[in-house]
Amino acid sequence: MTRYQVDADALLSATSTTTATIGRLQAECAGLTSQLNALQGSWQGGAASAFQTLVAEWMATYSRLEQNLAALNHALGQAGRQYAEIEQQAAAMFAR
Repeated sequence: MTRYQVDADALLSATSTTTATIGRLQAECAGLTSQLNALQGSWQGGAASAFQTLVAEWMATYSRLEQNLAALNHALGQAGRQYAEIEQQAAAMFAR
C-alpha cells in the first residue's frame, strides 16, 4: 500500500510565494531588457553582433525559465486544491 503525507496548505502557500517570485523576476527582466536594448542601439561592429546573439540566447533562456516556473506554480496550486478536496471528502465520509 502506498503511503503519503501532504500539507495542502503548504502547497497553496508555495503557490503564493512562487507567484510573487515570478512577478519580481518579470520586473527585473523587463528592466534588464530595457538596458540591454538601449546598449544594443548604441553599439556597432562584430562585438556588437556577438553581444546581440548572446542577448537573444539569454532572452530565450529566460522565456523557458518563466514558462517552467508558471507550469510549476500551476501544478502546485492544482495539487494543493486536490489534496484539500480529498481531505474534505474523506472527512465527510466519517461525519454523522
